[in-house]
Amino acid sequence: MKAFGLVRVSTIGQKENTSLSFQMKRIYDYANLFDYEVIDVITETESGAKSLDDRTGLSKLKHLVKNGDCDTIIVNKIDRLGRSLLNGLLFLKYCEEHNTRVISIAENIDTDNSQSKLLINILWSIAEHERDMIKSRLADGRQKRFNDGFKCYGKTSFGYTKNHNGELVVDKDESKIVQYIYKRYLTLSKMRHLTKTKRTQKLLHSLKTKGYKFRGKDFSWWNIKQILSNPFYHGVMKWKGAETRHNYDSIVSRRMFNLVNQTAPNTQQSN
Repeated sequence: MKAFGLVRVSTIGQKENTSLSFQMKRIYDYANLFDYEVIDVITETESGAKSLDDRTGLSKLKHLVKNGDCDTIIVNKIDRLGRSLLNGLLFLKYCEEHNTRVISIAENIDTDNSQSKLLINILWSIAEHERDMIKSRLADGRQKRFNDGFKCYGKTSFGYTKNHNGELVVDKDESKIVQYIYKRYLTLSKMRHLTKTKRTQKLLHSLKTKGYKFRGKDFSWWNIKQILSNPFYHGVMKWKGAETRHNYDSIVSRRMFNLVNQTAPNTQQSN
């Protein structure tokens, strides 16, 4: 019987019981014991944080499985197929769908064995529970950040940037453009003969004349609408129906924001 082996570490200097040499020895010892001919042992040393298709070793093995060139895979542990138990089980399922046998030595799993299928189902339940717990912890963490006045979601609003420490700060150049948009629109709103569409068109013309850009491109009416309706600029964050003051510097005053939104094409957004 012929088989491929897979060994993986995230870094070369991991502990002995997960090192490449230890995993290889386990695979070859198992193969010799049960009369498997190991065609090749594929080495995966990239970070398991990457997607399956981006990882060199596993992508090679996946290609072999897809083309029907691999009948059996031997690994030391299921988690060698991915960074987490769930990732390993997902690859195991992929192999099963392509009629490829997977043997995991440590867990005594053989996908051709009915008892192993029962164990795999149990592991699925454990992995899904683990995933749900992680999601719950992440959600709790985001909620706490929001409650503490820190941004925990979405893209960075125009006018802000992140410094070298990853902290949200006011962008000097973009913030001036935001302030100009608010002041110019407020001036245009006092021209009662102008419709909202005309005000926006005139504002877009003014921005183009001054050479102001929205992240390298000319401003669109949608950019204007987003900027004028974004309460983040005057110190307010909205998320999941909740509202709080944030801890970042404001770009416009609350009074300016309210005056503009009495006349602006306003669709209050979560920022």
